[in-house]
Amino acid sequence: MLLTSVPMAIQLSTSLTLILLPLVLIELGLVVFSLVDLFRPERRVVGNNKLLWALIIVLVGTIGPIVYLLAGRKQS
Repeated sequence: MLLTSVPMAIQLSTSLTLILLPLVLIELGLVVFSLVDLFRPERRVVGNNKLLWALIIVLVGTIGPIVYLLAGRKQS
């Protein structure tokens, strides 16, 4: 019985990886895009503290970059 469950576990692991991979790539893309935008010299942010915003982007997870993009940037 144990030997037949090993291939099922591997199959489940592969399926889960294929499902989660796009989500991980989207998360990574959001973080990279937000950090590149944050450290542009002409970018102004709410609170004038780019280091704090960088910590929020990196440490808060998916919500951090979204909050930065929606509320953290000052319009020129």
